[in-house]
Amino acid sequence: MAKMDDLWLVLPHLGPGGAQKVALLAADHFAAQGLSLRVVTLLPGHSIAHCLPDGLDHCDLGPAVEAAWRRDYWNRSLVARGRRFVFAQRRRLHRIAAKLLLLLVWPWLSGEAKPGRNGLASGLLCWCVHGVGGPQALLLQDLFRQHQPQRVLAFLSRTNMLVCQALWDSSTHLVISERNDLSRQSLPFPWQRLRKVLYQRADVVTANTDGVRQSLECLPNLQRLELLPNPLPRKDDSLHVANAADGIRPEAFVTVARLVPQKGIDVLIRALALMTGSASQWPVFLVGDGPERPALESQAVVEGVAQRVHFEGFRSDPEVLLAAASVFVLPSRFEGMPNALLEAMAAGLAVIVTDASPGPLEVVEHRRSGIVVPNEDPHALAKAMSELVEDVDLRNRLGLAARDRLAALDWPQVETQWRSVLALP
Repeated sequence: MAKMDDLWLVLPHLGPGGAQKVALLAADHFAAQGLSLRVVTLLPGHSIAHCLPDGLDHCDLGPAVEAAWRRDYWNRSLVARGRRFVFAQRRRLHRIAAKLLLLLVWPWLSGEAKPGRNGLASGLLCWCVHGVGGPQALLLQDLFRQHQPQRVLAFLSRTNMLVCQALWDSSTHLVISERNDLSRQSLPFPWQRLRKVLYQRADVVTANTDGVRQSLECLPNLQRLELLPNPLPRKDDSLHVANAADGIRPEAFVTVARLVPQKGIDVLIRALALMTGSASQWPVFLVGDGPERPALESQAVVEGVAQRVHFEGFRSDPEVLLAAASVFVLPSRFEGMPNALLEAMAAGLAVIVTDASPGPLEVVEHRRSGIVVPNEDPHALAKAMSELVEDVDLRNRLGLAARDRLAALDWPQVETQWRSVLALP
């Protein structure tokens, strides 16, 4: 019998994202220590946006998921078209029936379905997840049964639930990483409901901030709940800015974020239009892409700041632009613990965040390791940005304090926690 892999990491995709970056940092770190690892991704249509560690086995279920949805789409015969129509209707009926069952028998199902217990309730639960989760639920279950890894670490809510279902009756050590504050995240039906039962399968449920950990306490019957901090890149991969302490960093703002409403980039653009004096001359580098980009580009034109706002798109080397700025701005409407913020602080940038979520506030203490402004307040944001432009000493002091604060997230400091939750020797 072939040796089982030491650790699998399961993600929806390897496109841009903080969870993806953390997973690959962990994969690189533990692979360098001789563990056999595999990264499994589920969704089709996503390119790989991150450098994979040398020798890392990547199992992409995306093509198989797409093939399951499309079947023999290339065959235009009447028989093939009829077969696809029947399959689509069966799939639709399965999804509808699963949602109806989760509405009608939920009190009984949530009380009777238990991990490792074979029975009617567990069978119905898995059948319902197959209906609402689609082909990736079945494909993932088949993959686990075929290879049986010793440990699995899953990231992000829906992927976590699919993995919990796929390993429902398995003894594999399962760790799931929840990165959203449940009080601020609303999943569509039936996922919000399913999480309360499926997360019971995890041997360890982890949160990357204390605020997220506290929000998870509302879930019933969790086996173990732990705080698992995001690690920083190894020292040889970290951001190095030799002159940060000398006050000669480039005069520019930078933001690294997906261009989605959550990140509040529209608030940042409104703040830029309110700034006067020397602050109104500083450029802003926006690193990241997303569906809001056209609207934000139009807003920058309307606000009269288009010449100052540089849309850089997704970059696999955001550290280059972090090194080309003095102040990092993250005006998010809600957050978990953004890796971009941690990397900016580790690089010695002064940072500005909002008070919308507890995660960033665990590392940014107002006027000690950064500046905290009210959420959705462009006037307050403009004032904070202007102050850091005008006060070089404050800028440098906050940058140095931020870098010192982040030293606690180097691998030598967090490895013990990671090994504990992963049950590694």
